[in-house]
Amino acid sequence: MALRAPQRCFNIVGSSSSLSRTWSSTLVIHHRCYAQSATAQKTKDKNAVASSAPPSTSRKAGKASTPQKAAQDSTAVERSAEDDLRNIEALQRMTETNEVDVSSAPWSLWVYVHVPSWRSHQPDASLGDHFRTFWQAQRNWVFNARSLYRMAKSRSIPGVKVKSPWSWQLFSTQSTKPTAWLGPFRQAALEVYKQINEAVAARDEKTVKALTAGEQQVAYMKLVRSQDPRFINVWKFHGERTPCRVVSIRALEAYYGAKPPRVGSRLAIQAVVRFDTLQSVESYSKKTGARVGETEPKTVTEYLVFQKRMWYDSPWVIRDRLYEGLESRFTIPQSF
Repeated sequence: MALRAPQRCFNIVGSSSSLSRTWSSTLVIHHRCYAQSATAQKTKDKNAVASSAPPSTSRKAGKASTPQKAAQDSTAVERSAEDDLRNIEALQRMTETNEVDVSSAPWSLWVYVHVPSWRSHQPDASLGDHFRTFWQAQRNWVFNARSLYRMAKSRSIPGVKVKSPWSWQLFSTQSTKPTAWLGPFRQAALEVYKQINEAVAARDEKTVKALTAGEQQVAYMKLVRSQDPRFINVWKFHGERTPCRVVSIRALEAYYGAKPPRVGSRLAIQAVVRFDTLQSVESYSKKTGARVGETEPKTVTEYLVFQKRMWYDSPWVIRDRLYEGLESRFTIPQSF
């Protein structure tokens, strides 16, 4: 049985310039016409079945099909066609309003970030190993400047209004001065660092999940759940030995919508921040509230990867932890 859409439906598509601008609009009209034709055809079939003679109920004829059963099957087909039409119209609205963000899918450390060094930390390193490490540090310096240029051009540097992307500030990635472009970001990263350590000590899983992602979230959650529930731990921050600084930063366009995002820019940013702090932990009995232990303030040096999709109004999250002296396990993207 062939189903043909009325000719007027195709005339509408051809004559309407506003509706034929996108493939989704044309597709909706075609499916609407098909649904109307299918509905009309199934209505005729239902009337024909209702007026026909009762089906054979002999064993040779097989299972009988009653008019009521045929009517139910016809109704199911009509509903299926209408559901398909609604789904296509919903898809059209999503593509026009960017309600679906495919860019929000989880992403790993696809950006080439690493801890730069001037010499190789491998045992018995050769001259070639030292040269390779030195070359990677120089290349990281270039990538940092290129990423800062992209951020400045798209006005994606947190807390800073850049007048022109061409500035000596392009080479200030590792600067710890408050006036540097990444000064506000360093302060924001330090606040997240303190919040996540306090949350891990307090077994605050909600905060841990809000401020972390990927492999580092798994690591923090293991620390949270490995603590003895009979005690309450309090993380203490005693200050920085040296100011936190960004050692590597990458910015790539990762928003794939047809239209620009309503907030922020298309960039996704990952940055390696070095923390050199003094910290300690105090433990209290959950039953009595008495302090049962305390550690001496100790030096902790960490390299944490922060990331953020700049089209979301969300905090920076900790994605991973890197270590000085280890070779990077990430390849350089094609866009670099």
